[in-house]
Amino acid sequence: MNSQLEQKTILVTGASSGIGRATCRELAARGASVILLARNEKGMQETMTGIPEDRYLTLTADLRDLPALPSVLAQAHEWHGRIDGCVYCAGIGGRARLRDTDPAFMAERMLINCFSFVETVRSLVKLKKKAQPMQVATISSFAALGHDRYFVAYAASKAALEAAAKTMAVELASRNTLVNIIRAAFVNTPMISGAGDPLGDFSARLEESGYQPLGVIPPEEVARMAAYLMSEAAAHVSGAVFPINGGVPC
Repeated sequence: MNSQLEQKTILVTGASSGIGRATCRELAARGASVILLARNEKGMQETMTGIPEDRYLTLTADLRDLPALPSVLAQAHEWHGRIDGCVYCAGIGGRARLRDTDPAFMAERMLINCFSFVETVRSLVKLKKKAQPMQVATISSFAALGHDRYFVAYAASKAALEAAAKTMAVELASRNTLVNIIRAAFVNTPMISGAGDPLGDFSARLEESGYQPLGVIPPEEVARMAAYLMSEAAAHVSGAVFPINGGVPC
């Protein structure tokens, strides 16, 4: 076992699939105890296949239920009496033409991609002692830069996420809390599969267009960056944006 993160307890949201699943596995491989938070209990158990049960805790929760989130996070904190890091991987995508981007469509993306992140960090900071260090990383997207059509709601939610995270980094420095952003281009997750997308198979068109010259990014690559941001190697890094760009100009 790589013991780089041994003795650390790290919370991962969106832990049942995609980047969240890859991140949980990477953290566990590096010695961390992992708290998984997602709606899908079966998916979380599949994430930790082969990992000893005493090395992880699964908590079933819906991040859309903001009033319930503090109590869920308090339960997570009780497991080891502390949370040393949080990787916020939960997110909701979805493309829509502007004419179909109504307030409800916007609100759902803002809720999961930004508001729930803020509430998660707010709750975790309230739970910890001021001097106790904590490292936070959140997954953003190159969509936040506004280069892609049909992503008005998603892009706006990720841009808001980045602004919130950067501002938190300034405010929370005095509370020994680091906050950083991983801005990924298109990653090989169910979110880009195109299933049920009225605008067609996005992943196929992405590959054909050459938009991302280095290809779709494996979620494991994002997970390795997240693990770095949870480690002592990043103990003096905060408010930074780490692009994983797949060859897309930054």
